[in-house]
Amino acid sequence: MIPPGGRLWDGTGDIVREDVDIVITGNRITAVERHRSGAGRAGERRIDASGCTVIPGLWDSHTHPYQNIYGGRQTSLMLAYGITTNVSLGGFAYEQARLREAADSGAIAGPRLLTTGELIDGSRVAYSMGRAHNTSDGLRRTLQRAIALDYDFVKTYVRAPARVMAEATRTAHERLGVPAGSHLLTPGIQVGQDLTTHLTATQRQEYGRSASATGHTYEDVHEIYRGGRFEMIITPFNALYLLGDDPALADDARVTALMPPWDTVAVKAVAKARPTEEQRRELRREMATYRRVVTDGGTLAMGTDSPLTPIGLQVHLGLRALHQYAGLSPAQTLRTATAVPARMFGVEDDLGTAEPGKLADLTVIEGNPFQDFTDLTRVSWVMRDGIVHRREDVVGPHQPAAGRTVGDSEHWHAVGQIIRRESCCAT
Repeated sequence: MIPPGGRLWDGTGDIVREDVDIVITGNRITAVERHRSGAGRAGERRIDASGCTVIPGLWDSHTHPYQNIYGGRQTSLMLAYGITTNVSLGGFAYEQARLREAADSGAIAGPRLLTTGELIDGSRVAYSMGRAHNTSDGLRRTLQRAIALDYDFVKTYVRAPARVMAEATRTAHERLGVPAGSHLLTPGIQVGQDLTTHLTATQRQEYGRSASATGHTYEDVHEIYRGGRFEMIITPFNALYLLGDDPALADDARVTALMPPWDTVAVKAVAKARPTEEQRRELRREMATYRRVVTDGGTLAMGTDSPLTPIGLQVHLGLRALHQYAGLSPAQTLRTATAVPARMFGVEDDLGTAEPGKLADLTVIEGNPFQDFTDLTRVSWVMRDGIVHRREDVVGPHQPAAGRTVGDSEHWHAVGQIIRRESCCAT
């Protein structure tokens, strides 16, 4: 299978190659070579990507599976926005195992899923996806189940004491060979965890905070992230306000047809107004922290905490914020959603770059995000594990019948509030 012509950014550096063929056999890339004109070899199937930019499949490194509410729309939205891998950072363990197997087998169309299971909490839980632990035996059983279900990440939550965090981390490293993390910068690093799942988020222990109430970070925070030994998945919620700078994003069929109506009306509402100066100031402050982390050799991976934020779309808004407000180059920005998370989660031998030997996970963009970064949202199709998913095929089945509308926006706004009632970020 050869997608001919066009541009390729393979994720390994800053260079964008022109007029190349990506040769795929089965589900792996076998060669990247100069474009061959003509009929091609016998048995080859050609997919035209001329005029497009091909990049490694995008990642969303912080999601929560909610198929019971979103159905197939959650996985379809991610594909439609170019995401071929997503990481659950909290959800119901057996449901996640089912979704991972269903996506891998092709039973559902969606990105590959790295699983976490329920949040490992202390004697009380913060949210329904948490699991309370008040005894050593209870913690042991939870970790035995994590091993049996082959978790890809082990996450402790905000009421878990340091001893629970330490035991969960040992299991992640020694029994599963995967990273562990939490919201807590400290004692996360002291107990051997690998990363935080936000810059700052829900807390129950005051000493775990990494930013002040006004969003300022201090030198000790930067010292911990400096050099990349301790890493961060970022979730730039404030990037949502950038919808107001590009309101056409809210008229895209992925929003109007594929998103459920409670998210459609929320996106459209934000897109009606340009960001306020205060919102821009908050975004600049947050992005300045990320810029300094990158400058100091630290490691950032892009996440969204979706469906608290618009599924799929928020990845693009977060990447825009990194490029526009943190001043990262297109390649630096894109690595936070390609090569960096692949290495962070230990799958860099298969994913994260478009090189021979890697799995055929590709995102194809109509345009050139290395000249105009906003082109990145113009996803034409994705290839996940060698299988092509075109945007129109993903969105088409969800197009409303002629004359049908979303209905009363206030009603759907209220539905969205009910769905997010117990979340950290309901408004």
